[in-house]
Amino acid sequence: MRIDEMTLDQLLELNEAICQRIDELKEQENLQALSQLRVGLKVTFETREGPAFGIVTKINRKSVIVLAEDGTKQYKVSPELLKPLNEVK
Repeated sequence: MRIDEMTLDQLLELNEAICQRIDELKEQENLQALSQLRVGLKVTFETREGPAFGIVTKINRKSVIVLAEDGTKQYKVSPELLKPLNEVK
């Protein structure tokens, strides 16, 4: 069936299915990223100012708290945005 031939109800149902699948894929990505992290791990990630380095201090279900390398800032970062320093080349 072509999308331009679908009714409003069919389109809304398709939209719901697509959104649900996107959420599932994001959750899988998040869990995979979380499994690579541990408290005390040195990580890097991008900020508006450029790359930042820090140490993981707390791991939550959807976010990770990272203390900046110099100890002056604390960041709340999505796990999939973090890269362990041993992976950085």
